[in-house]
Amino acid sequence: GTSTQHGSLPRRVLSLLLWMFRALLLLLLAQDALSLQIAVRPLAPATLSRSPAVHAQFGGGEKPKGLSRDSEPEEFFKTNMDAMSDEEKLKSPVVWIGLSILVLPFIAGVIALEFSK
Repeated sequence: GTSTQHGSLPRRVLSLLLWMFRALLLLLLAQDALSLQIAVRPLAPATLSRSPAVHAQFGGGEKPKGLSRDSEPEEFFKTNMDAMSDEEKLKSPVVWIGLSILVLPFIAGVIALEFSK
């Protein structure tokens, strides 16, 4: 009774990993078809010589000042996540989904390596 239940779990995991491998292989093979191909054509020398010269007329020789602590505005754009404490962030499903996207592929790889032995 219980041996068939335990035996079906690795098959499910293997079939899921096989499906993931096929999807990755398909993406890798379709990479050339999905890439943007730009045709580069040389410009004729006559076209280059006829183009008018560009003159910028923005005035003022002032260099833009960088942002510093003194020149930083009091109010700045802040997301809701920025205002949350670390405990509140850990309660958010967005954080858990992001962490699982990072960690689960490695766990699946370890499982696949163990079952391939």
